[in-house]
Amino acid sequence: MSHARPEARPRSHLAAAGAQGSAKDSSARTAGWVLHVILLTAFVVSVVHYTDNYVRFDRYALNPDSPIQEPILIVVGWLLFTAFGVAGYVAYRRQRWWPAVALTALYSVSGLVSLVHYTDAAPSAFDGAQNTLIVADVVAGVAVVGLALWLMFRRALVADVEAADAAG
Repeated sequence: MSHARPEARPRSHLAAAGAQGSAKDSSARTAGWVLHVILLTAFVVSVVHYTDNYVRFDRYALNPDSPIQEPILIVVGWLLFTAFGVAGYVAYRRQRWWPAVALTALYSVSGLVSLVHYTDAAPSAFDGAQNTLIVADVVAGVAVVGLALWLMFRRALVADVEAADAAG
């Protein structure tokens, strides 16, 4: 009686392809998780900072020449920036890489614009909570810019190259 022994390992090229696919899937999951963390963190920080900015407008609006003269403009700005962030996330989910890059970069301005507070007054003019929120929003903005750059270099440009290779 002959018993055929099943192969203990898949063929090397199949194993390599499987490992590569598995690594790619793992990398995509990690990237998706990081994207969610960055966008959610930026969103939460912006909600708290913009709300504080609106509620305590007189404590933030220290420069009488500031273009933001009414607290409602804080709300309008937040809604506009957040719409860019949501649209960027939707574009990412649909794998529309270039719109995701552009919209995510636009969303980053939501945090980066917080540096303008320090053109109106020195950090010492703001209380500890204000400075914490300003800095947290700037850090979130930098993280979102980093995300936009990652999307550009790791998704959009790679997709362009792959499409060009497939076409020609």
